[in-house]
Amino acid sequence: MALVDRSNEATKLVRANKLREAEALLRDVLRRKPAAGFDALSVALTQHELGGVLRQLGQLDEALELLSAALEVRDRADEAAGIRIELRDGNLTRDEIGKVYEAKGDCERAKEVRQVGKRICANEACEALDYEKVQACTRCRCVYYCGKTCQKADWKSRHSALCRPAKKA
Repeated sequence: MALVDRSNEATKLVRANKLREAEALLRDVLRRKPAAGFDALSVALTQHELGGVLRQLGQLDEALELLSAALEVRDRADEAAGIRIELRDGNLTRDEIGKVYEAKGDCERAKEVRQVGKRICANEACEALDYEKVQACTRCRCVYYCGKTCQKADWKSRHSALCRPAKKA
């Protein structure tokens, strides 16, 4: 239970924007989980969490590596469980990978990873569990939202610094 408690503590640190402390805890948890008998899905969850923290810290290459490994496991688990809603684990990781590509300035890759039918609201504070539809940012067209409220919130907290006009075809 100690590793679970440490993971929960890291989540609290992320919410308090204490990212360096969360990073250290998550690295420790990720290092220790396999030997403690945690399954691949549990390891993938920690990879996802650490990848998100690293993205916020600007460590984009390592974030992408962790998130890609997590996506493979989480997508496989979602398929095996028959999960059909948009807000499934693999899609959460897929959107986090999209955010890494946004931060790298690669809108096309961000759009590519956020596949049709697997897009979720990019606002990290969104509380919706499923969506009838999502709409692209009208400027860059590579990030998606469930509505105007979430778009405005994400614009203020994250996306405005990354948004670039979409390239004309």
